Amino acid sequence: MTLSFNRYETIQVAGRGAFGLVVIARDNITKKRVAIKRILIPNVSKIQLVREVSCLRCLHHRNVLKYLDCFGTADMVSIVTEEVPYTLADVINDKSRPKTEELNRWFYAQILSGIAYIHSKDIMHRDIKPENILVTLRNIIKIADFGQACFHLKDRPEEEYDENVATRWYRAPEILFGYRKYGPMVDIWAIGCILAELVRGKPIFPGRSELEQISVIFGVLGTPNETNWPKWRTMPDANKLLFEPKEPRKNWAEILRCKEVSQEFDNFLRLHLQLCCDFRPTASVLLQHSWIKKKASLTEPVYRITRKNVEKNRRDALPPIHVFL
Repeated sequence: MTLSFNRYETIQVAGRGAFGLVVIARDNITKKRVAIKRILIPNVSKIQLVREVSCLRCLHHRNVLKYLDCFGTADMVSIVTEEVPYTLADVINDKSRPKTEELNRWFYAQILSGIAYIHSKDIMHRDIKPENILVTLRNIIKIADFGQACFHLKDRPEEEYDENVATRWYRAPEILFGYRKYGPMVDIWAIGCILAELVRGKPIFPGRSELEQISVIFGVLGTPNETNWPKWRTMPDANKLLFEPKEPRKNWAEILRCKEVSQEFDNFLRLHLQLCCDFRPTASVLLQHSWIKKKASLTEPVYRITRKNVEKNRRDALPPIHVFL
């Protein structure tokens, strides 16, 4: 039997981050290309490692990154998955991407399907963002990076979860206000932000701090009241901030920087971006919405991500490589 450590031959570095780096390698047994996420143990908590490996091992869905293997050394854990070359951020930033509702629906229907499956296993991802949604050469979505995921104990409604989760621009309002008894609806908020970003080409709520994040959200959706967020006053940090009352903006075509927005899409997007988590539908319910159900008539898009643009954007954004890797 070939030891896992010697089984894979590194081809190239695909990306780097605070955790370590991702390399593309060749499996010397199957002769296929794979991706290996090399995580430096001192750089992450043990619970993050356990979460990532356990989630990937128990999730089996077309739109979730496929787990293949895991091995380690004294100071590094390596997680082997299928190779997926692009991210949704690459798609959003690709200037050659057709700005059509059909292409947005193609990508988003897959994201929603993957999230519905993850939630059906009582798992909350808690860090959904474009960089953590991978895209294959054939435009198939693969949800990845489960380092902040956890089980949702739905039979224990008083269970508290960590509020230091999710990237700020995609963080649900209840988490921003210190609420710890949240549920999978935090992921629904995040994918709603991503849907808006697919259309807009830029993040819809790009706050530079938590305070500005709250202000930007309220600037679009209006400030909380008894109608749009009945439990607002019960949020732990609700009384720490004062805001001038604002009405929600009505012109979503202007917000999304597009010529027009169909009533059907307007309704669909607004369902995600509800201040009150109790008002957000589940992913399985959203899959039944008329805007999404049009996906049945879609064929695989001709569009392919422009590799030249992707490589330039990534090269400009990469930090220096660690000498010990």
